[in-house]
Amino acid sequence: MLARILLICVLSLLSTLAAFCQSAPQVAPLPDNPLELASSSVQTAETPEKRAAVLELIERARQNTDLHGLSSAPFIIKVSFDSSGQVQRTGSGQLEEVWLSGQTYRWMARIGDYWQVRLANKGRIYDQRPSGLIPLRLRMLRTAVFWPIHNPTTRASLRTAEADWKGAKVTCVLLSGPYRDPNPPSSRRWEETEYCINQKTGLLQIYSEAPGIYTVYDYTNALQFHGHVLPSQITVAEGSNTVLTAHVESIDDGSKVDPETLKPTDQMQTQGPEPVLTPPLRFPQIVNAPSGSSTPAVQPVIVHVVIGDEGKVLDAEVLPGGNPALEQSALDLVKASAYPQPRQQNGSQLEAFINVKFVSGTSKPAQGGGRQPGR
Repeated sequence: MLARILLICVLSLLSTLAAFCQSAPQVAPLPDNPLELASSSVQTAETPEKRAAVLELIERARQNTDLHGLSSAPFIIKVSFDSSGQVQRTGSGQLEEVWLSGQTYRWMARIGDYWQVRLANKGRIYDQRPSGLIPLRLRMLRTAVFWPIHNPTTRASLRTAEADWKGAKVTCVLLSGPYRDPNPPSSRRWEETEYCINQKTGLLQIYSEAPGIYTVYDYTNALQFHGHVLPSQITVAEGSNTVLTAHVESIDDGSKVDPETLKPTDQMQTQGPEPVLTPPLRFPQIVNAPSGSSTPAVQPVIVHVVIGDEGKVLDAEVLPGGNPALEQSALDLVKASAYPQPRQQNGSQLEAFINVKFVSGTSKPAQGGGRQPGR
């Protein structure tokens, strides 16, 4: 139901954009980055057999990363991390989660001077400290640990590139919404999310929600838990800057945890339930480029945000790689905008990567849809 509401939300946003030409204008290339493995020789999975093979590869990696699956064993996990960057609330922190099922769990987190205790009981979610901004770095950490692969739709655009990563062969899967492009580029598009997966082990090596941000998984001294192989370290880089480094300290059996210890306090129940956290959204925002802008006709800048009540931006950062001269304009535009949002309980927050496309003249870029989360 939530995914359907989010879909309507983004489609509503897209419907407000101006009509675009059938011939796609020139788009600025992706930035050079050693973590961007799909920089050449990208192929489209155009047949049912090729699409099935790609989806099978993604599903294998997803099953390994999905600790919150219906058949997953109860666990207690502890993660320490360090974070930095131009966002609110950074620094060192800890995350601990006790998970019995999708209906019953508790996580506790601290980052800098921020702390939170959130628990689910009978499917309803309660916070010790309600209605505050959940820090962007904490949201990124939870996505990287628990749901980096967000159930790709079978109707998505699927493209692949073969690459080498630390001496092993990987397949990088590029995923976006339905995209009709008669002349697809041989490298990653700005609209695509990237998953680079070890061909032999099926383990996720690099997850990149949008160009400019890369989550790298290190399985040296990997942790084993009920068939899952967990990385010992997770690193998130924005451009050449590391903004988050996490260490999975331990994961233990949680089957003996008494569910009675995961019930909300009277204070939590008085404050009422809170909305569920979801994986990040992707969508474009098209604007006219400043007068005098040079070619190419379309110059993307990706802005990473948390959207709160009434569609207002609560926190935002620019991902490196777009036109540096347009970064501040993109950030100011996004901060001043209000975005359609599902009608949920107060305190609702969504994470999103907004592809601000500065368009020169009358050219309008073809839309390669934003991708929807699967949970």
